[in-house]
Amino acid sequence: MSHLHISDGILPWWLWIGGMVCTGLLTLLALLKLRKQRRLLSQVAIMAALGLAAMNIPLGLLVHINLSALAGILLGPLNGFLATFIMLVFNALIGHGGLTVLGVNALLVGSEALVAGALFRGLGADKGLLPRVAVSVLIALVVSSLLVVAVTGAAGLGLEALAHQHEEHGGEGHETVFLKTLLPLYAPLLAIWVAVELGVSLLVTAYINKVRGDVFAGR
Repeated sequence: MSHLHISDGILPWWLWIGGMVCTGLLTLLALLKLRKQRRLLSQVAIMAALGLAAMNIPLGLLVHINLSALAGILLGPLNGFLATFIMLVFNALIGHGGLTVLGVNALLVGSEALVAGALFRGLGADKGLLPRVAVSVLIALVVSSLLVVAVTGAAGLGLEALAHQHEEHGGEGHETVFLKTLLPLYAPLLAIWVAVELGVSLLVTAYINKVRGDVFAGR
């Protein structure tokens, strides 16, 4: 839900190139850290596979989950981001969004892993497992949703400038109203997505804690 379902050639060049650069840097940092934590390599792969499967389960109304916030909680912020990036690479290869949009989408969805992973560790074990997961996931989803609105607004301003420029040169321009039309459509879907993503994350956490309580020990 927190990524852009758009084809190549839609986003302004500065936006998708900037997304690629930032994603590349974060991925490099994650890989360097993973070299020192090779025992987590299989877990990163598993979470990437689970996220890919979850994103391709149709829930209706263009809503689907990605488990990126949960990946950040289970693996840590950077490893969770890496799992998300791998998931989105395979998603793009099967036609779920353009390849040039991969960097921006990795930042949007990966922000959930970064925020949730950092918050989960920052809240402290004394707060209780499920409450920490709930707060971390909820805040992470809100942050990623705000980033989607910001990126869409930035893309809309860029396309509007191109339209006005085209109009000045004799072409037929049009007024872009991304945010005015986006928010009323986005809000109901956002509420559904947050509820489903949060519910699944809590259920998975409770199950893992039941069968493998040591996973969360000391966190």
